[in-house]
Amino acid sequence: MLDILKRLDDAKIAYTISYHRSDAVSICATVPGERWEIDVLSDGEIDFERFVSDGHLGDPSELETYILKFTDTDEAPE
Repeated sequence: MLDILKRLDDAKIAYTISYHRSDAVSICATVPGERWEIDVLSDGEIDFERFVSDGHLGDPSELETYILKFTDTDEAPE
């Protein structure tokens, strides 16, 4: 993982590190028009996903629609 971080630093590619999975650390790197998700698993394996923008900017009024679409409405049991 440190090698990946060094390579991103050397390339001056912005990234954040997060921990969402019990078996991996995630690196989210951002370059113009793309976002990369790099998961470094506990066994050393690497999962890599690349998301590419089509350049289309959504209408700001669509933001509320997408927030509602992905809002978790399930209430936690007491």
